[in-house]
Amino acid sequence: MLSLNAYIITTVNHFDSDMVRELTKRCQRSCHNNNLNPILFDAVVPATLEEVYPGWSVRSDYRERLLANYRRKAKKEPTPEVENRMIVMQQCMTMSHYMVRKKIIENNEIAVILEHDAIVNRNIEPSDNNLKYAVNLCNREQATHGYIIGPSAAKKYNAIYEKIGFAGHDNMNRYINEYEKIKITPYASNPIVTGNALNESQWDTHRGAVKTHLDYVPTTTSGVYDD
Repeated sequence: MLSLNAYIITTVNHFDSDMVRELTKRCQRSCHNNNLNPILFDAVVPATLEEVYPGWSVRSDYRERLLANYRRKAKKEPTPEVENRMIVMQQCMTMSHYMVRKKIIENNEIAVILEHDAIVNRNIEPSDNNLKYAVNLCNREQATHGYIIGPSAAKKYNAIYEKIGFAGHDNMNRYINEYEKIKITPYASNPIVTGNALNESQWDTHRGAVKTHLDYVPTTTSGVYDD
């Protein structure tokens, strides 16, 4: 009998990509094999970002970290267009996770959140922590491609953005536990969720580009900083 819902954040309904379709199906199979009920969740994409973005100012320290990564990897200075695209990509991923957590709050459920290229390798262990924290199922504290969370921790997680401003979803790990212990990483040496391989990633945020054609990139979400 399938137990927990597993929400898979995917762009299959937004972009025509064989890779995304195959990786999403792989993620679904891994859920079925490990006692999870996979539910596809439409990712927030640039074309829909402005419908859900709450208008948080972008943290200036986060902006500088993103630009420094670009300079290091691309070996050149980012243009204003590149900077906007990088921030927009991070906002899309962040808001995708935010909206799934919002659904978990509304449903008053404990559930798993997965990105489309995640692989569930074994059953999730019952634990009181699954109700109290955002329990990272991956091997790195900064990873966000698989975690289990209940309504209380989801509400606290989402509320932190109101306090600190926008930081990309993976970089939120630099701040989240400074306010209250919300996220834990108990499976670092033996992860339940793997995947997230560089060659499988759809988003290339540090170089300011998406590996899919976009008809629209918003300019109204990223121009305000907290400095």
